[in-house]
Amino acid sequence: MRIEDLKIGMAVRYENQKWKGIVTGIRTSYNEAVVVFEGDGALLFVFLKKERYLLDEMHLNKIIQLLVRFFVRRNLTDTPPTRDLTRLFMNLINKIDGLKGDEIVRIVEQELVAVSANDEVFRRLLEGPVYSENSDAVRFILCALEEKAKTRESMVDLWAMEGKRYVWTIEHIFPQGENIPQPWIDMIAEGDKIRAIELQAKYVDRLGNLTISGYNSNLGNRSFEEKRDRKDKQGRYIGYLNNLYLNEDLVKTDKWNIERIDSRTSRLVEETLNLFALKEKE
Repeated sequence: MRIEDLKIGMAVRYENQKWKGIVTGIRTSYNEAVVVFEGDGALLFVFLKKERYLLDEMHLNKIIQLLVRFFVRRNLTDTPPTRDLTRLFMNLINKIDGLKGDEIVRIVEQELVAVSANDEVFRRLLEGPVYSENSDAVRFILCALEEKAKTRESMVDLWAMEGKRYVWTIEHIFPQGENIPQPWIDMIAEGDKIRAIELQAKYVDRLGNLTISGYNSNLGNRSFEEKRDRKDKQGRYIGYLNNLYLNEDLVKTDKWNIERIDSRTSRLVEETLNLFALKEKE
């Protein structure tokens, strides 16, 4: 992907010494590249002097991808803590001063890897109730997994907004909420309401129970079959039969239960670990 095409965003926090925003874009010119972080009325620009540091597009892409991967992991694990970020990046700027090209990429990778949570910690967070840990980070992960599976012809703008809200939002397959509909009690817990409540508390926010939808309000608490087969007034699929990669598991089954949530969680966790690996595998 060219830097000019890079529109992915990551939640970063700075409220009372914490960012809360996203990477909104990358701009490049002959002499520099600019990474833009935006949110809560604040803007953070990261300038990379291409000419001074002998950085070509390949170098810049690597640095940008390292930063995105770093913030995905940091925003779930809180490692390193927010209070250390300013010092971390000031030290990093000092360390790359005087270096060129490949050496800068190597130092950026080295420094970010050194302070990031390891894969074991990252995995543990991903396997748990990840939505309740950081829903912004989860939305980013789901969108990134979906984008990775897209081709030039099938690409959809998952970052499109209506007003101040994203069009594509997180959809809970087994729904949230205190009043679990009877079809879900029957499917998840074989009619046992108390057991359904217990399972909802444990599994509803797991990665395997989440997808993205542009029609979240149209799906709501409907049964699994209704969510899967939902159409709009023109007869177009707006449920899980909408050709998303994330929904491949959902279109192949007639029921949704804990076993399927566990299985899908395991698959998505592995894909996330691979997609956001800080060090490229040999």
